[in-house]
Amino acid sequence: MTFAPFLSDPVVVHAAAAAIGIILIVSALAKLRDLELFRYAVDNYGLLDGPAAALFARAFPWLELLAGLALIPETARLFGVLLALAVLAIATGGVAVALLRGAGRIECGCGNGNQRISWALVGRNLGLAAITTLAAAEELPRSLGPVDYFSVAGAILALLVVYAAANQLLANQPLLKELQS
Repeated sequence: MTFAPFLSDPVVVHAAAAAIGIILIVSALAKLRDLELFRYAVDNYGLLDGPAAALFARAFPWLELLAGLALIPETARLFGVLLALAVLAIATGGVAVALLRGAGRIECGCGNGNQRISWALVGRNLGLAAITTLAAAEELPRSLGPVDYFSVAGAILALLVVYAAANQLLANQPLLKELQS
């Protein structure tokens, strides 16, 4: 038995695209609401100097928003997938480099303001990248029926709940470490 037909099912492809699109849009809007806070987070990584950090902090949320929006219509989906993967690679790479430099006590700048960077955050982002690749799959040649639309909505909701749960676990991780010590 192979999973290839399942992973190419239009329900899976549409749900993956919409869920990642929503996640990127919400994250971008949170950053755009408070660009100074995001700029502060970018500065804390210590990977870019002042002017480069300022430019990055202004441009990155717009790229994230564009990626999220491009994932929704099928006509722009491939562009959206490629841009989303680039955005995730940049963010994840920045976290990994900062962790390797020993900067594990800084806020990630992910948009919700309560997560420190960690290897678990890198893992979460790799999971998001894996789901993003599902949105690029060539769909099986079948049209969506009425039940499929409910399945897409349910799958989107399930993916968003798993994402929210992962974020809550990541936010609670430092508190748990403090309680254990």
